[in-house]
Amino acid sequence: MMFNKIDIDKWDRKENYNWFTTKNRCKINMTMNVDVTKLVKVIKERKIRCYPTFTYITSKIINRNNEFKMSYNKEGDLGYYDLVHPRYPIFHEVDKKISILWTEYADDFQTFYSRFIEDIEKYGEKRSMSAKGMFPENCFDMSSLPWSSFTSFDCYPTKDVVWLPPFVMVGKFFKHGENTLLPVSLSVHHAVCDGYHASNFFNEFEKISFDCERWINIIC
Repeated sequence: MMFNKIDIDKWDRKENYNWFTTKNRCKINMTMNVDVTKLVKVIKERKIRCYPTFTYITSKIINRNNEFKMSYNKEGDLGYYDLVHPRYPIFHEVDKKISILWTEYADDFQTFYSRFIEDIEKYGEKRSMSAKGMFPENCFDMSSLPWSSFTSFDCYPTKDVVWLPPFVMVGKFFKHGENTLLPVSLSVHHAVCDGYHASNFFNEFEKISFDCERWINIIC
């Protein structure tokens, strides 16, 4: 885990950062219906799970872009990690409560998918908000709401808290004509991201989904 400290005084985003952490503390929330027609078809054909697959795509995008890997270290320094891992809830059907897990990210889909499934099988029944133990510092938050095809979602710290890691939520995919669409919501802090970066997130999500036959290397 490498943390790259930013010298704010020499940073080309200094004015934006100072503005959005003092005068106008705000976040950016965007929700889009992403075309996952080809991806869902491949998921069904190969009998793999949606949650780890969507989490992989999200993690891949976030690890490609330093804007999404921004955080503060224990000393309060601003910077970004070389690598970040998804932290996500597991739903318990019996009592309708959740536990929180995290999975080590890997750029190779099969490796990540295997780690995700292994974590669920090993820790998924443990009732805890840190079921796998203490979270590493380099985490972002990911979740799934498979019961609703929402049009907007907001679950991010209040504007009074400068929380830099992104939060991503995926919903219930649905048919729209001949296409299958997936609601995806992204929340980021405006101090480190703009609408441009948020838009690129959705463009990358759709592109990676479309290229799924190239990277889904699990054949059941």
